[in-house]
Amino acid sequence: MATRIENGAGSVRNVRNTRLTESLRYKGREGMWTWMLHRVTGLGILFFLLIHVFDTALVIYWPDFYDESLNIYRHPLFRVGELAIFFSVLYHALNGLRIIIQDFWPHAMRHQRKLGLAALGLSVLLILPVAWIMMAPVLGLAEEPGVERHRARMERLQAEGRVPAAHREEATPGVLDVPMETPR
Repeated sequence: MATRIENGAGSVRNVRNTRLTESLRYKGREGMWTWMLHRVTGLGILFFLLIHVFDTALVIYWPDFYDESLNIYRHPLFRVGELAIFFSVLYHALNGLRIIIQDFWPHAMRHQRKLGLAALGLSVLLILPVAWIMMAPVLGLAEEPGVERHRARMERLQAEGRVPAAHREEATPGVLDVPMETPR
């Protein structure tokens, strides 16, 4: 369906009218889905960067609120979100390499479907061990990595009489409620 648009100079042009539901029904097959996934992962990475910049600014301007936000980030939903961000970075990078390959070697366009599936398959294959490392402690199947190093560091700092500000009760009430076994 097209809509005719006239500008002030008297010229007329037809603009294609598509809704999101119509776009999703488009039969572009793998090419359309890799195009769409590339954009969605790019937006996910951008969203993460915006949150990260805001979060980093909290350390400077509102350190107490930053300490509270660390408690929020320990929630299992954020771990799933971190996994999604990691997948986004992986897929976006590998699919970007596919696009570069197709740009420099035009005969590779004949294998576009295979290359798109290879980028997706390699992304899924690489995310599996990372998913285990990130989700096993949340599911209680393994211990959080770095716990021993964190305990040793905290014991050393306490023996020296230097406790980080985030762990002093008078500096940020409530932070000590966070178990030491989950360092960030």
